[in-house]
Amino acid sequence: MATLAIALTPVLLLGAVSAYMDAREALRTRSNELLLIAGASVDGVDQTIDEAELLLNLFKDDIGTSNCGEIYNKLLPSVPALSSLIRFDADGVALCANNREPGFKMSNPDWNQRLKHEVATFRTDAFFGQATEDWIFAIFTRVDTPDGTFDGSVALGLRSRSLASFARASVIADGVEVAIADGDGRVFGSEHFSQIDPNWVTEAAETRTSKMFVLRRQNASPMDVVIRPVGPANVFAVISRESPGFWSEFTLQPVSSFGLPLLAFSIALLAVWLAIDSLVLRWLSRLIRIARVYGAGRYAFRAGDAMASAPVEIAELAEAMEDMATDIDQRDSDLKAAINVRDAAVKEIHHRVKNNLQIVTSFLNLQGRQLQDPEARLAISAARHRIDALAIVHQTLYQHERLELVSMRPFLKGLIDHLAEALGMDTRNIRISQSYEDIERPADDAIPVALFLVEAVTNTTKYAFGDENGGEVTITLTLDEDGNTTLKVTDNGIGFDTSSGDVRKGLGSKLMTAFSRQLRAELTIDSTPGEGTVISLYMPDINKAPG
Repeated sequence: MATLAIALTPVLLLGAVSAYMDAREALRTRSNELLLIAGASVDGVDQTIDEAELLLNLFKDDIGTSNCGEIYNKLLPSVPALSSLIRFDADGVALCANNREPGFKMSNPDWNQRLKHEVATFRTDAFFGQATEDWIFAIFTRVDTPDGTFDGSVALGLRSRSLASFARASVIADGVEVAIADGDGRVFGSEHFSQIDPNWVTEAAETRTSKMFVLRRQNASPMDVVIRPVGPANVFAVISRESPGFWSEFTLQPVSSFGLPLLAFSIALLAVWLAIDSLVLRWLSRLIRIARVYGAGRYAFRAGDAMASAPVEIAELAEAMEDMATDIDQRDSDLKAAINVRDAAVKEIHHRVKNNLQIVTSFLNLQGRQLQDPEARLAISAARHRIDALAIVHQTLYQHERLELVSMRPFLKGLIDHLAEALGMDTRNIRISQSYEDIERPADDAIPVALFLVEAVTNTTKYAFGDENGGEVTITLTLDEDGNTTLKVTDNGIGFDTSSGDVRKGLGSKLMTAFSRQLRAELTIDSTPGEGTVISLYMPDINKAPG
């Protein structure tokens, strides 16, 4: 799936590039339509303003102090948007006006100063005329005396709504609205909005070209707005139309440019996914379940029957797994039979070795009864105890289910019970206390552990207590958190001084040292006169001990 997706990605990229180019072309088309309308609209407004300015310059010398109304009536047929005609003196005081009494001052003194010192003619932004009760665009022109001295000005006012009607007169397309705006963004003649962003107007004024913007409105669809300056004045034509929605030629083309490749991409991935799922993944999941069934040892399961309707290759793989399971089952059965035969033979060997050791023990008993020397009889008795320990080891091994491990609890208990009876601990008033955790050790450790324990208990019985006092011997086997095993033989006998250096000179001590080395264990003997003795055998974890 990932490989197919990567292979089809260039198609998506080409579709995305095509969609981007189509979107730009659609935006350019939208803008060009409104720009063409803006050009036609501006021609009407610009012509009206230019005509009004020309007539004003022609009649400015004829306008005296009392004939403003007469001149106004002459100009009105040529300039239908004309709202007022006023003559001001050099101080900006009206000498005559067609629609009100003279004597009022110019509404903005800066206009008079501009005419006096800077320009001969200029056009104002829109302002609200008190007499006409409408928004007015004014044109001022300077009036001079014959000797060239500033003698005041003549002002001509144009109704903003009338100018907007001139702009609309050339518009034919449906849904397009034409209005005019001043430099502050106030819009006149629009039914949809009365204000636009002043920055848009500023941008159009600086470049003196048409600019298209998108006006976002609350609870209404956005509108495309084109702003174009009208001549040198701060008058701007505003052409607007609702922005096309999603289901329009301007958006469907970019969407289709990317949507169709995306649809093809998705269909291809879906088809491949369905094919892989029905032809591969579904059967692979079943093969995984079959493998787990075989892994659990259920080799009789017939994989071929479960995969009969699978594709040929997968069905052949299932049959191969079935043949493999059959072969493994046969080898498993053969191995189990061989192991059973081996275990039986090994147990028989341990049993015979135990019997042979008991015969040797009987011979030693017979030989010991013939001896008169106490030392010899003690040596024969010690040898008999060691051989009995070996016999108990072999008896434990052939009685245990797993030949490679020995369960220490029953093994040690049987050994100590037999040893206590053989040493006559009851007659000597020596009590035995045993505590063993449920621990398993390798079978190879059984003999050295048994012989070590025989030597430790024998030495304790012989040397720790007096002839009649008796005492107590405690034998424990514990396992710590790290898997290390500790075997302890503790007595409350007479103890001895370990600083004398004679601790390990006897045969029993030497044997214990040898057995501890064989076990790769650490042997410690702690004793204090009058407080007893502790013999500890610390055996590290069998999984961590060095080989």
